[in-house]
Amino acid sequence: MKPITSWTFSRARLLMVGALCALLVLAPPARAARHARLLGDYAHTAWSTAQGAPAQIQAITQTPDGWLWLSTPTGLYRFDGVNFERRDQIGGHPLLSTIVLPLHTAPDGGLWVGYRFGGASVFKDGKAAHYGADNGFPPGAAHSFTTAPDGVLWATTARGLAWLDRARDRWVQIGADSGFDPRVPVWQVLFDRAGTQWVSTSNAVYYRRAGDARYRVASPAGIELASLAAAPDGTVWVSNGDDANYRLSTAPPAAGATAPRPELPGSGMWFDRAGTMWLASETHVERVLADVFPDPRQRLTRDQGLSGLSPQTFFEDRDGNIWFGTATGLDRFRRYRAVPLPVDLPIVTPALATGPDGKVWLSNSSTSAWLMDAEGRQHAALDSGFWSSAADGGGPALGTYQGIWQAGKTIPSPAAPLADSPTIYALTRDRRGDWWASYLNYALYRFRDGKWEQPYPSLPKLRVMSLLSDSRDRLWIGYQGNRIAVVDGGKTTLMGAEQGLRIGNVLCIYEHHGNLWVAGESGAARYDGQRFVPLLLADGRELRGISGIVATDDGELWLHGHDGAFRIAAGQLGAFVRDGARVGYELLGKEEGLTGTVQPSGPFPSMVLAGDGKLWLSTTSGAMLITPGAIRRDPLPPPVELLAVSSHGPRYPTDRPLRLPQGANNLHLVFTALGLSVPERGAFRYRLDGVDQDWQSAEGRREAFYTNLQPGSYRFHVIAANRDGVWNTEGATLDIELPPTFVQSVWFKLLCGLALIALVALAWRWRLAQLAALIEARQLERLEERERIARALHDTFLQQAQGTLLMMQTAMEQIPPALPARAAMERGIGHIERALIEGRDEVMGLRSAARADETLAEALVCFGDGLAEGLPARFRLEVRGAPYALEPTTKDDLFAIGREAIGNAFRHADAGQIVAELDVRADALTLLVRDDGKGIPAQILRRGQRPGHYGLVGMRERAARLGAALEVGGVEGGGTFVRVGLPRGTQGRPS
Repeated sequence: MKPITSWTFSRARLLMVGALCALLVLAPPARAARHARLLGDYAHTAWSTAQGAPAQIQAITQTPDGWLWLSTPTGLYRFDGVNFERRDQIGGHPLLSTIVLPLHTAPDGGLWVGYRFGGASVFKDGKAAHYGADNGFPPGAAHSFTTAPDGVLWATTARGLAWLDRARDRWVQIGADSGFDPRVPVWQVLFDRAGTQWVSTSNAVYYRRAGDARYRVASPAGIELASLAAAPDGTVWVSNGDDANYRLSTAPPAAGATAPRPELPGSGMWFDRAGTMWLASETHVERVLADVFPDPRQRLTRDQGLSGLSPQTFFEDRDGNIWFGTATGLDRFRRYRAVPLPVDLPIVTPALATGPDGKVWLSNSSTSAWLMDAEGRQHAALDSGFWSSAADGGGPALGTYQGIWQAGKTIPSPAAPLADSPTIYALTRDRRGDWWASYLNYALYRFRDGKWEQPYPSLPKLRVMSLLSDSRDRLWIGYQGNRIAVVDGGKTTLMGAEQGLRIGNVLCIYEHHGNLWVAGESGAARYDGQRFVPLLLADGRELRGISGIVATDDGELWLHGHDGAFRIAAGQLGAFVRDGARVGYELLGKEEGLTGTVQPSGPFPSMVLAGDGKLWLSTTSGAMLITPGAIRRDPLPPPVELLAVSSHGPRYPTDRPLRLPQGANNLHLVFTALGLSVPERGAFRYRLDGVDQDWQSAEGRREAFYTNLQPGSYRFHVIAANRDGVWNTEGATLDIELPPTFVQSVWFKLLCGLALIALVALAWRWRLAQLAALIEARQLERLEERERIARALHDTFLQQAQGTLLMMQTAMEQIPPALPARAAMERGIGHIERALIEGRDEVMGLRSAARADETLAEALVCFGDGLAEGLPARFRLEVRGAPYALEPTTKDDLFAIGREAIGNAFRHADAGQIVAELDVRADALTLLVRDDGKGIPAQILRRGQRPGHYGLVGMRERAARLGAALEVGGVEGGGTFVRVGLPRGTQGRPS
């Protein structure tokens, strides 16, 4: 593209006159409509290459799913409002080349892509079709695609013009037989509102009316022309792509005519759906408003924020956003929902009052007020400003600094406030026709029957912030400090926090269709006849500084406060009125053009409804306008996509279920949703099944992170809402499997479980062995101590007693038998012998258990031989079979039974011989103790014990504990036996 040329003063004047004539604009009237500057009506956002935007955007289109597609010399890009994503394939099908030129979305939803080196492709419903010379597609670089009113698709290339015959799926080229020269580059096809086809080429523009077979050359001719544009009035314009725009005519070019003059400057021209003309030049873009062109305020240059030079591509998306592609980026112009009142007056926080016929009174000072319409035209003026207003059947009444003005007449303010502080801070009129006015530092005034009075001196001595006379003729008085007074039939009632009022200073009182609303610096509420019900927002946001309330005929409620204008839909409002439910809302703030804020000290109200349905708002930036019925809202849920998944660095595809490498335990998921207008107002929620119990809010992010995940199967869900709160509840999902490593697998856990069980068993056995060794050591220690005591008694006391007994026997032998002393001596010796026997028994009893280092047989022999040393009976042990080691407790119990039986035989049987038999067999062990003494009495056998003795009882208890059989009886021919039989399975471990 060549640099734009300079314009001389005369040429510029000529172009201006030509442009105005071309646009059929008459000279503006004295009170012409005014226009806001371009950036007052539109929010501008620029993306340069530094923000990831591609350079040299040559074509823009939007597919039915809402995504914006951009063609550049370096590739095809998709844009979601935040991120630029290069796409080398669409729906899994690769492009024929990454160097793409024209883009076009056909009515059937197909995306057409043309290539710099020839050919085209169409992508639709996951399928792709490619066209080249074999399909009749014209040769050379593709330039444009256009769909005709009859649905036929046309294409232009560097060497031809063709249309697609869908029946044969083949392109049909237009030849010279149609009056068209196909040998030159063909730029663009356009159909005007009459159905005429226009075709621009490098040397002429052709046209063909609907129904004609041949093309004709349009005027001007003989110059290189490129882009076409159709105006709403039917005019077709063409640009040379450099510095001039021409109006096309079907009149044939005149022979020998002078070179045509351009009617408008610029390298390109376009019209949006509203019919507004947009011009581009090498250095700027410009909105053309017919009655003020040219207007520098409608222009945006690179110095003012344009993304780059050479804006060459224009597109209007389905939301009405205007897009320009430049040499180094992309620009978006989004229409504000709140726009400034287009006036040149320095108006800041104006007082507002609804006037007639859609007009509104404004005042910005104590000296002037104006009646204006929404186009900024003045229709009347006053030489005094106003602060407050009221409306009744007589038209709007203004509380001016001189008094109450209505319909050209003024009621002067009372003398005292007029001389002191003439501002009327609040004004209303009751149904009787009395005026009520509040002045600073004065009690409330009433104007009745031509005079001012103060009828209620007992009212609070607080500043009156707002007044209202409602439909029931009650006077509502709003004070500072969260207080309201109601005067009803002369009766005054004060209300405050005890009646549910919690709004701070009462800045506004409003009634609509019987609903009475109050608002203030801390919120808003509705009076239900008994109490004030607070209006609470669903997300918990506070209503701050609400000083304007308006209800529309559509049932909406609008509130104006510090954060902007809140819109509460009719359905939400109905639910609140019925049951006090929290309400959803739409907020129009700075991002929607509502700059500035309300003035907390007034004037009030800060918002009024004009007769044409427009809302007028007073802010520190001036008067702003909102047209509730004209707000374009997006009813479509935004498409949601998962863009990438990464874990420990590598990125993975998201178009199929994902199985990550073993050991992966974290996830980084990147997602997006379409939001071309205000992407920052969109919302995301996501959830990972198996981890999240509920939806997680992304809080402005477009990514989610998870760490320390356990192996298993997960499903990730993400949903999104657009700027108007419409949710795509289906969203996007991805199944993700995190396979375990060997140490995380079930088999490893089973092995670990088995190992743990084995370890516990080994530890248990080791502990048992420890305890057994400890018990055995302690038992051995006790046994050794008892044996030591027994040896000491045997070697000292018993031996000395035995010696003493022998000496007494020797002395007794020297006493004659006939002497009484001998008999006494014999009795004493008998007593001593019995004491020795009992002492020997007690000494042997100290060895009540076998030592750990001796067998059962050795312990029985030791015990029996020890008793036989000092007693007349003989003892022997007979062993049959191969003895084996017994468990310590089993050995001790058998030894105790044998010891008791052997000891009883020595003590009570008067036996000559005592025999112990130990019979060891494969299936049982039997211990038998027998003697040849006098036997055991029958009554003892029946009772099972000797009175006062527990030896037999103890033997039976020990046998029962062992699971052995005990038998006690007499031997034929005299004597007693004790037999205990122990089955092999219960008697311990083999030797």
